Amino acid sequence: AGHITMTATTAIERAAPLLAVGGLAALMAVLHRARARALKAQSNGNTDEALITELAEAEARVQMLRSQLAACSPSRSMPRKEIRIWMDGAFDMMHYGHANAFRQGRQVGSCLVVGVNDDESITRCKGPPLMSDHERLAMVSACKWVDEVVPEVPYIMSDDYLKFVIQKYQIDYVVHGDDPCLVDGRDVYESAVRAGKYRTIPRTEGVSTTEIVGRMLLLSRAHHVASHNLGSQSDEAGDAAGGGGG
Repeated sequence: AGHITMTATTAIERAAPLLAVGGLAALMAVLHRARARALKAQSNGNTDEALITELAEAEARVQMLRSQLAACSPSRSMPRKEIRIWMDGAFDMMHYGHANAFRQGRQVGSCLVVGVNDDESITRCKGPPLMSDHERLAMVSACKWVDEVVPEVPYIMSDDYLKFVIQKYQIDYVVHGDDPCLVDGRDVYESAVRAGKYRTIPRTEGVSTTEIVGRMLLLSRAHHVASHNLGSQSDEAGDAAGGGGG
């Protein structure tokens, strides 16, 4: 087998960089080619027992490396821990700003749990919502980035409620937009901030429930003004045709 220029040991040395980047299959291919040449040499009468033994040992080495790689693989030996995110809010007249917040919140972890404030707490802290508890829950549940929905969540997250949420829903972080959320001058999420569990995401500019309601009011007012003007014009036309009255 003197014409065989690549021994099993040489094959491993040359293929080591491939193994470093996950090229175990390429290493096996190199060894198989070397083995094929050894077998061909043997069939031609050039028996080299030492080479055949070395190839067998090399293949055993490759098998050992394969086992070591499998043991070191994070996806097999150490499954990734689920990171559970909590977000809450009124989500009245749910819009794309809410959906974008859910999308960003979901990217902070691997599971998004959303609490929906109940009518009573919203009314007490910022005025009555336009949509009912059931309607707001249905809208939040329909968002594809939301994994779980929790009803009747208080508007202000107290220390006790934060502990309850963390324990019951296995929450890792509480997430909210980077805009301030204040009630009576105090941060609604100050408990989560103190506990080191608070994370922020960029607020979606240009849209809010308050702003949408404002648009509706402006449109409604303009509509009534236009109708009033139209009615006045009709009255004037009628007076001109009928000669007025009184």
